[in-house]
Formats: sequence, C-alpha cells, structure tokens
Amino acid sequence: MIIVTGTCQNGEIKLNQMLPPELEGKQIRLVVEEVPSSPKKRRQSGSAKGQIWMSPDFDEPLEDFQEYM
Repeated sequence: MIIVTGTCQNGEIKLNQMLPPELEGKQIRLVVEEVPSSPKKRRQSGSAKGQIWMSPDFDEPLEDFQEYM
C-alpha cells in the first residue's frame, strides 16, 4: 500500500508527490480521507528578545559611499 497526500481545490485533487513509476498502466483504487489540518501556532511577541542586536554605529554613513554624498 502506498499513501500519497494531496489537496482538493475546485473539485480536483492535487497530489503532493508523484506516484511511483511501477504503477504506470495499472488500475489503482483511490480512497479519499479528510485529514484535519494542524492548528497554526501563534507567534509570541518578544520571543527573540536578547537574540538580536545592532551595532552602535548602525546609522552612521558607510565609508564606501562617501563619494556619492
């Protein structure tokens, strides 16, 4: 038995992967089972606190662009 997942959109089933080539030309049975979607995790604000920093001279002009200023 091979299990292949897919999504139904506008009455058509879009498979997430190709069927194996050994099934080519063979008759197959398709059983449709609704799979509950996993709940999306909500982002928590402040979860990256202390992991990101900016250098004190972040807003200073870059030396490479002095000739354009």
